[in-house]
Amino acid sequence: MSKYIFLILFFKMSLADSPMHINEWIIWNSGQGQWVTQIENNKCTHFDFGGEVFALKKIKPLYIQFCRNKINELYLSHADWDHYAFYNFLVQNNIKTCWRSKPDEVLKKINVDVTFCKAATEEKVNVLFRNSNSNHRNDTSTVLTTDHFLIQGDSPSKQEKKWAPHISKSDDIHFLILGHHGSRTSTSDILLKKLPQLQMAFATSRFKKYGHPHREVIERLHRHHLNAIKTESWGTIILRR
Repeated sequence: MSKYIFLILFFKMSLADSPMHINEWIIWNSGQGQWVTQIENNKCTHFDFGGEVFALKKIKPLYIQFCRNKINELYLSHADWDHYAFYNFLVQNNIKTCWRSKPDEVLKKINVDVTFCKAATEEKVNVLFRNSNSNHRNDTSTVLTTDHFLIQGDSPSKQEKKWAPHISKSDDIHFLILGHHGSRTSTSDILLKKLPQLQMAFATSRFKKYGHPHREVIERLHRHHLNAIKTESWGTIILRR
C-alpha cells in the first residue's frame, strides 16, 4: 500500500495558468502539528512547518522530490514548537531557505537562523491579523489568506472575533486549515459565517492521542454543510490547482 493518499482537485485553468505553471498545495501528514506548503515552479512556500518526529521519516521522500531544489520561503504563525519543529530539516535540505515572516519571540532548538527573503515583486500573501500584545502564544498567531486559503495557526475564537470581520468577498476563501488543529477553542460559528464559499476544512492533528478535531468543531462544520478532512485518516493531501 502506498505511504500516501493523494486528494487531487482539478480546476479550470486560465491562459495565465498554462500547463507549464505549477501551483500545488500540500497539507502534510505531520501528526499533531501544522505544515502546509504551496509549490510553484521555482519555490516552495511553507505556512508553518511543525509536527511530530515520527512523521518526518514518511514525509521526507516526497518533500525532497517537490522542494529540495527550489527556494524555500517560510511563514511562521507563532512560536509554538509543534508549528516549527521541522525548521532544522528544512534548512539542511534546501538550496536556499529564507524567512517571509516569523514571530518576534526567540525560537528555541534551531541550529542556524536564516535571513529574510528579498522583497517580492508581487506579494500574494495577505496578512489578515497580527497581534504581539499578549502573553499567550496562541493569541499572537498571525492569520494569513492566500490563493483561496485561510491559515490561522492556533488563533482562538476570542481573536477570531477581531479578525473575522475583515475577511472580504475578494478573499474568496475555499480552503480552511482548522485553527489549533481543530480545537474547540477555534473555528467559531462567527468565523464560519464569514466563509460562505468554503469548500474544505483540513485538520492536521492526531485524534487518537490528542482528541483533535474536537466533537464541537465537527458539529459546527456540519451545521455549515462541511466535514473535517483529517490528515490522520487521509495521509498527506495534495491539491492541484
